[in-house]
Amino acid sequence: MKKRDRIVLVQLSDLHAGHILGLCNPETLLQEIKEDGSLEIVNPKLNETQKYLWELYTNYCIPEVFNFADGDPLILFVTGDITQGNKYFTQQMSSDITQQIYIAEYNLLPWFAYKNLKVVRFGIGTSSHVFGEGASEKLVASHLQNKYKHVDIKTLYHGLASVGNIDIDYAHHGPYHGSRNWLKGNEARYYLRSIMMDEIQAGNKPPDLVLRGHYHTFVKEYLSITNGSKEYESWIVIAPSLCLLDDYAQQATKSSYRVTNGVVAFEIINQKLYPPIKFTKTLDIRTKEVLFP
Repeated sequence: MKKRDRIVLVQLSDLHAGHILGLCNPETLLQEIKEDGSLEIVNPKLNETQKYLWELYTNYCIPEVFNFADGDPLILFVTGDITQGNKYFTQQMSSDITQQIYIAEYNLLPWFAYKNLKVVRFGIGTSSHVFGEGASEKLVASHLQNKYKHVDIKTLYHGLASVGNIDIDYAHHGPYHGSRNWLKGNEARYYLRSIMMDEIQAGNKPPDLVLRGHYHTFVKEYLSITNGSKEYESWIVIAPSLCLLDDYAQQATKSSYRVTNGVVAFEIINQKLYPPIKFTKTLDIRTKEVLFP
């Protein structure tokens, strides 16, 4: 039998390290200034939300992806907002911005336990969350590249990566997920159709997979376009987040009460892209109480 040629892709996004509702590795080594002015190395103290997210991330998402990859080459796409930034000062773990960088780096270390991790690509996040000009992603990518020289690690604003004959278009910002339940995915599909038609009209092959983040809501949409005798097929995925909703997010989402966290995986077998597989969990974050029996 012909040997199977398989590569696995993983997308994660919006970790918001340094926020009290963001992902935080409890083994992160942080420097804190003591009362006498000396520096002390400490670990962060996780709250219940952070414990939940870290448990989901390390005991479900990552092991499931490793099992799914099953020893085959793995490519990791991190589509932005790996830190919280300093524009929104409320609900930060610390005023020390270096802590956000250290936490963001430690949040990604578990992926490097997979011996066949080949490539990591960072999409630069929102300026207000990454200290402008992709500072967070560039710093973390540089630290990781120095530690893991056998892994190809880069930071980009907007990438177009080819894996065999499969093209992946990835960036942080993209379409809104939808303002109503029955509208969810419409904007993503219109956005994908526009990208595909632009490429076809330019005489190019459209990307097979479009990866976006930013909106903290999992969306996947598939679209096919026939042009003459050729049929083009593409997927678009807006990644779920790895944080919960802060004050600003509550406002931006108009008080959404369901939050889905996790990662998304894809497989390319014999140069064919298969549908995305999510490793997620959804929470109802409303406070429930009985006011009168």
